[in-house]
Amino acid sequence: MTTPKTRRERNLAEIRERALPLAERIVLDEGMAALNARRLARDLGVSVGSLYNAFGDLPAVVRAVIDRSSQMLADRLHDAVAAAKPEPRARVMALGVAYLEFAIAEPRRWWLLFEYRNTVSPDRKVEEFQIGLLDMLIEAGGGDPRSESSKQFFLLLWASVHGLVSLACRPTIVAIDPEMARTFVGELVNSGFDRYPTD
Repeated sequence: MTTPKTRRERNLAEIRERALPLAERIVLDEGMAALNARRLARDLGVSVGSLYNAFGDLPAVVRAVIDRSSQMLADRLHDAVAAAKPEPRARVMALGVAYLEFAIAEPRRWWLLFEYRNTVSPDRKVEEFQIGLLDMLIEAGGGDPRSESSKQFFLLLWASVHGLVSLACRPTIVAIDPEMARTFVGELVNSGFDRYPTD
């Protein structure tokens, strides 16, 4: 039988539940620089101390926002694989297009996942997320996640797709057309599979 939570534990859980969507909205609407503990606590109607009691520190709030974005991307990619034709090439192509579409539709979330993290040391959860994505890609492509050659091949293939996506979703003077980018994702995957026949 589970011991009932104390009033303090319930209060801290409520703060976490309310803080996450608010922090997420601030980051996605205004950028990471707009998120600070004082503002978040004020908007929640709690003290900064209560906010820290609930999360530990502000980076923990940011990690929670990133975790939600990680789950959104993982769900999109899983759905893409499930809806694709069963051939490895088609499944990997579906992953590439889904990844591109996520980045275009959710550029701030994509930045949180793949650019913001470049400035912080990865934690265990980040590493598990990245390994999970790589394993999904390898399995979708008909490779063996335990094989170092499979890992290296799919890492190199995905590096080229990631490079294209990073340019397509970045605001630049000369923007990449999304439809053209989708075509090139397919060409990158086809070119890679021509060097690694699995279908």
